[in-house]
Amino acid sequence: MKLRFANQLRAIAALLVVINHYWGIFFSPVVRAVIGTPASFVPLKPEYTQHVLSPAWGGFLYGVFGVAVFFLISGFVIPISLRNISTGQFLTRRFFRIYPVYWFCLLISIAMYFICSWYWSTPLSDRISMPFLAKNLPLVHSAAGLPSLDFVSWSLAVELKFYVVFALLSLAGKNAHQVMMLSISILTLCCVVAFFSTHGLNSESFISYAVSDMKYITFMFLGCLFYYVLYRELSAKVALGYGIIIYALFVTINSFYETGLYGALTKNYTYALMLFSLCYLLRKRFKENKLIDFLADISFPLYLIHSMIGYVAMPILISKGISFTFAWMISLGLTIFLAFLVHRYVEIPANKFGKKLTSLRENGLAEYGRLACRDNA
Repeated sequence: MKLRFANQLRAIAALLVVINHYWGIFFSPVVRAVIGTPASFVPLKPEYTQHVLSPAWGGFLYGVFGVAVFFLISGFVIPISLRNISTGQFLTRRFFRIYPVYWFCLLISIAMYFICSWYWSTPLSDRISMPFLAKNLPLVHSAAGLPSLDFVSWSLAVELKFYVVFALLSLAGKNAHQVMMLSISILTLCCVVAFFSTHGLNSESFISYAVSDMKYITFMFLGCLFYYVLYRELSAKVALGYGIIIYALFVTINSFYETGLYGALTKNYTYALMLFSLCYLLRKRFKENKLIDFLADISFPLYLIHSMIGYVAMPILISKGISFTFAWMISLGLTIFLAFLVHRYVEIPANKFGKKLTSLRENGLAEYGRLACRDNA
């Protein structure tokens, strides 16, 4: 199977993000304050978790690395999703691929806020408010300067931008070379704008917001190059040339937001690119693995709900005398179970509905065209 390596990488990326949140960010008093856990609750940090937020040589960060892998996978598979369908069909299917699952998982996150407030008898989090929810529901909260209610959906907002950008570029470009040339032109312009937005331009302006996520989107275009090589729309040498240019733009844009040319994000995204490249080269060696394939299948809802379930359930379990190790294991088990239910009863039906809806529309337009031709004959 051509895409097995990418699918199984989803499982690895999801687990790395879970480790980052359960073994690292969970211990942040700021996070506990946001969800409503009392300040008096201070969990002991086991030795095996010490390295998660305090990386040794090389600066490996689980969460940053995991999200980078997700972005590369999206860059790789989105062009595949666009094959043989119109831009409108693609965007419609993406809507039903993302929003129903996101909204349902958001309900789970909201429920966790209420459970936390009820258990600890603390005020409900400020994030459970109509203005906050109104911005989070359509995934435009970043534009409003608001954080993600569930701590993780900021990356979905980035992906939505990439969907639109790539769909428009594919519509404008007739082949892979044109799409890449247009992409590099736009990314170069964004690089210039990013420089000015971090060197004097109002950081709260619309232009600054529009380019703030370009470091991620630029990186996702690297994933597209693997698609073009796999489907022989570009030779490996030509793709490598485009890749060097796009990678240089990624490093440059990100340097405006980090200290130094190779900050933590650039390093870990580079590590992810190295892993993805290696897996791509060895893609024929990837075999069926029921556990990894299962985690890959539920990786989307797993990613969306794991943080809030862990942040709320783990303190409650620890307060009942359960060790941290068993607390995160129980939380992960609950997360996997709920993610499976969301995958089966929300994600799969929503995807099928999106495909059916676009197919019906396509068939309807085709029938209308045939009738029009017959009437004109």
